[in-house]
Amino acid sequence: MISKHMIGRLGNQMFQYAAVRAFQEKYRKNDEILLDFSEVYQRANEGFNEELRYFNVKPFKIGKMKLSFPQKIANLKLNIIKFYYLKKDPKNYAKKMYEVEKKLQPKMNKKGLYSFRLGYYDFKDCNCENCCFFGTFESAKYFDEIKDILMEEFTPKYGILEHNKELYKEIEKTESVCVTIRRGDFVSVPENKKDLYVCTPEYFERAIKLMQEKVPKAKFFVFSDDVEWCKNNMKFPKGTMYESGTDPVWEKLRMMYSCKHYIISNSTFSYWAQYLSRNDKKIVIAPKRWGNNLYKNEDELIDIYQDNWTLIDN
Repeated sequence: MISKHMIGRLGNQMFQYAAVRAFQEKYRKNDEILLDFSEVYQRANEGFNEELRYFNVKPFKIGKMKLSFPQKIANLKLNIIKFYYLKKDPKNYAKKMYEVEKKLQPKMNKKGLYSFRLGYYDFKDCNCENCCFFGTFESAKYFDEIKDILMEEFTPKYGILEHNKELYKEIEKTESVCVTIRRGDFVSVPENKKDLYVCTPEYFERAIKLMQEKVPKAKFFVFSDDVEWCKNNMKFPKGTMYESGTDPVWEKLRMMYSCKHYIISNSTFSYWAQYLSRNDKKIVIAPKRWGNNLYKNEDELIDIYQDNWTLIDN
């Protein structure tokens, strides 16, 4: 069995599923995947849910992760260390835990425990009956080997919604540029402001100008969890089109990955839109700053950036 403790919304869930799906393909093709959404369900009042069900992913079990006794002891020790550093030095907590988790991985992996929050670690298989995964796994290195599989599995189960057919036609026939603007809980939840960084309007203005230089006939399509704010507070070129803001998440993602080029926010949902793009010659403009304390090439803490991205200040 391959078990994963799930956290976050769709973008986060896709990273976590992709990582364990790749592990399954590489090491344990005959093992089932169990996803534990108990923490996700606890935040249902915030709009969190199990959202992989809308896609053609390989069937998996949903249930409670069961740790063996050695796994429980190893996980308890790791949680004690996390609590200690969170209290002792919260400002440098992410960096310190990256170092700790990287150091502990060989011993943990032998017990069938895989816990890595930031960056990338090359996990190995173990002799345990149950492999238990914790963490976000926000690096394409975990799953690039099965990209073709993920391109199929992360397609929605449902057809294009009638009211979006004209928008799809525009996306298909133009040099469409997907502009993703993340606000929502990035700005509405006070505690998120410690870690999450909101891209400024100036970032998008610079990105649009740069995209127009690279793609002279660019047509922009705006996707956001606050479309009205974007219309009232942002400057976009004439002819820009907007997604309604009310489409289900699976429809929104498909429209986004149907575009040819991308200006993305520092969000996992934005990441998957460009990753699933069918355009091999896509141009992706992304923010240098992914979080309040996370930048590209800073002590390996973050490995979400891809080599073909153009990075600008945000």
